[in-house]
Formats: sequence, structure tokens, C-alpha cells
Amino acid sequence: MKLFIFALVIVAASAFALDADLGNRHAEGTGMISIDGLMYSQTYDFANLVNGYSNYGAGDRWICDDFELAGPETSVDSVVVWMIWTGGQGSTMNIVFSEDAGDSDPNNATDYWAEAVPCTNTFTGDSEWGYDIYETVCDINAADTHPILTIGTHYWLETQADVTDNCFQLVGTWGVLSYTWYNDGSGVWVRSDNAFGTGTDTFMDFYGYLSLESGTWADIKTLF
Repeated sequence: MKLFIFALVIVAASAFALDADLGNRHAEGTGMISIDGLMYSQTYDFANLVNGYSNYGAGDRWICDDFELAGPETSVDSVVVWMIWTGGQGSTMNIVFSEDAGDSDPNNATDYWAEAVPCTNTFTGDSEWGYDIYETVCDINAADTHPILTIGTHYWLETQADVTDNCFQLVGTWGVLSYTWYNDGSGVWVRSDNAFGTGTDTFMDFYGYLSLESGTWADIKTLF
């Protein structure tokens, strides 16, 4: 039976050990995954859905997950996550990319890029816990500076829905766990297995394009 973590769950961060897992880091392929610019994928899969973590702005709650790119330097255009909205649907997602300090602990990471990004929500056709599940696509405005992600750098994606009603970002089980982390508004990140008793990964996809400064024509041709 799938569990659902509501906002009333209070995490006593000081009670949990923030042990590092240096070997458990996601990496994807070499170069783009598909011609449409998919550069990294932990995509939503209903069969692997196990939970939803509260990340609404009025409660100052956040979730994050880590990743590495194995392909060329890439500029991010879009971030896709999957959400349950218990009230009004969000039209903006607060997104932060941060760089890991080498200990696989987001509490020590350094913010690299932060922006309030407009988002659109599309019903997936799936429902769970009495709520509909939405694909939330966050498209970075063309006029804004886009994050440039480099090969082999260990990053964290931090997300928060800019809404006053409670909402939940969806997480699942994966073959290689690097763990979702949760911030209940205290400013302290706690790993999902310590916070909720279950190790999870965040459903998230990134789309982008090759940086022409570092990409070669050979890199670009692999997209076609």
C-alpha cells in the first residue's frame, strides 16, 4: 500500500543522522537521451510511485534530489516534476540548482542557480489517495539566464511550489537509490529514509540543449 506523507508530519531534524552515500549518485548516458533534448531522466512511473512529500511555499517546505550528467555541458530549458495539488494549482515553481560539497549532503551544498520558474500542469490520467496526479512542466523564460550543467559535477535539484495550499511532489523507488531529501521549513535537509522510514528518489526530467562553447559538431550530430 502506498503511503502519503501529509504536511502535519513534523520532522525533528536533530534526531536523524545525515550519513553520506558517496557511491549512490545518478548519472545518465553520454550526451542527450533523445532528440527532443531530454538530458536527464528519472521519469514518473505510476508502478514505482510510493509517496508524495509536501513542498508548498506557504509552509516553506522543500524537497531535493541529486544527480550527475555523463554527457556534454548542457543548458537547462525545462524541469519536469509530478505533483498532487490539494487546493489551487501552482503556476510557479521555485527551483534551485546547487553544487555538492563532496559529501552527498545537501546541507553543505552551494547554491549555483535559483529562479521562480513559470509552470503548467497537465493531468496524467492517474489518481492516487483520492487526488489526481499532474505532470508539472517548468519552462525557464528565454530572457532569463539558464543554468549550465557540466559533466561529472554532482548537483542537487531543489524544488518548492509557490502556492498557499498544501501540495505534494511525487517520489518513487528506483534500482539505485541516491535518496530524496526533505526540508520541513526548519532549514535543515533530512534524508527521506531518516525522515519517513523509506528511501525514495524524486520523479524528475530535465530538457535542454548543448552548450556551443563546449559542444562539438560530432556531439550535435548525435542528436539526429
